[in-house]
Amino acid sequence: MGETTDIVERQIFKIEGKDNIILRPEGTAQVIRYYLENSLYKQSDFYKLYYTGAMFRGERPQKGRLRQFHHIGVEAIGSDSVYLDAETIELAITILDAIGIKDKELKINTLGCTKDKEKFAKNMKEQLAKRKSKLCEDCQRRLQRNPLRVLDCKKDDCKDVVYSLNIKDQHLCDACRTHFNTLRSLLDKSGIKYNYVPHLVRGLDYYTNMVFEITSTKLGAQDAIGAGGRYNNLVYSLGGEQVPAIGFALGLERTLLLLEDAQKIPVLQVFVATTAESLLSESMVILRKIRNANLLADMDYCAKSLKAQLRRAQKLSARFVIILGEEEQKKNLVILKDMECATQEELKADEAISKISNHFKGE
Repeated sequence: MGETTDIVERQIFKIEGKDNIILRPEGTAQVIRYYLENSLYKQSDFYKLYYTGAMFRGERPQKGRLRQFHHIGVEAIGSDSVYLDAETIELAITILDAIGIKDKELKINTLGCTKDKEKFAKNMKEQLAKRKSKLCEDCQRRLQRNPLRVLDCKKDDCKDVVYSLNIKDQHLCDACRTHFNTLRSLLDKSGIKYNYVPHLVRGLDYYTNMVFEITSTKLGAQDAIGAGGRYNNLVYSLGGEQVPAIGFALGLERTLLLLEDAQKIPVLQVFVATTAESLLSESMVILRKIRNANLLADMDYCAKSLKAQLRRAQKLSARFVIILGEEEQKKNLVILKDMECATQEELKADEAISKISNHFKGE
């Protein structure tokens, strides 16, 4: 991960004793160790893996930053294809889209290959040395040992210095520049919006080539929902062959914080209400049809009055209520009530379900 990274220098969760215990701060290195210790490379030359689990950082807790938190991560080991880069980014975005996270921004950059990264670090050291007095104490020390860590500092003064630098892609070799430009073209064709951020480096030293972050302004200072990139030298540095790899991790707690804000979108789409307990059997049939139409639906199981059922539907933010009454049953009809527009009409149950389904498809 790098001796001069914040994770190693100040965030390691260490339990001191006869045998010092370090709780894992992230998942990628552990996956690669698993890959090597179990000789997976002998069974196949390419793997797609995923994991979920608790991670730990010994730091002061704050919103979106906990001592124990959880990651869902993916790693693809064995290919340097730019198409795999595009697929990995698209997977991260698709997961967040699928659960309703709309307020997010994708940031991408490339550090280039090992030689490019060394050239990049040298260039940054030269530029930062002229502004050393404006850097925080930590970054003044980082400047000598690992200048790229300065680009990842979260302090405002250091951020101002970084934004003032002339950071472009001069350090990239032709192959790495072509790789990155192809990636950007693939993202454009996929309709994935992104911002190219030349000073994006990520907080771990094993990254090479493409790196990315997904952030949200609704998270405050700790704005990263997830991040990842290529780490083409990590397998080799842990004792294996030179095997390229790429991955990312999403923070579950930060994702949940954003989901709380996303509750403006109704979680429940349809509530089934009845005017008599004798109608519950038929209500169950209607409920099953609604769910088979891929709509989120529920009903009352507590024999409450119709008025109480409607209050329950409102509390659950249900957009529609299907009411089955004794008079409607005789006519083989139900009442479809639009809770937002405060309108209602009599329809056959299948017609009501079709109308609700078409409504949500059109949103």
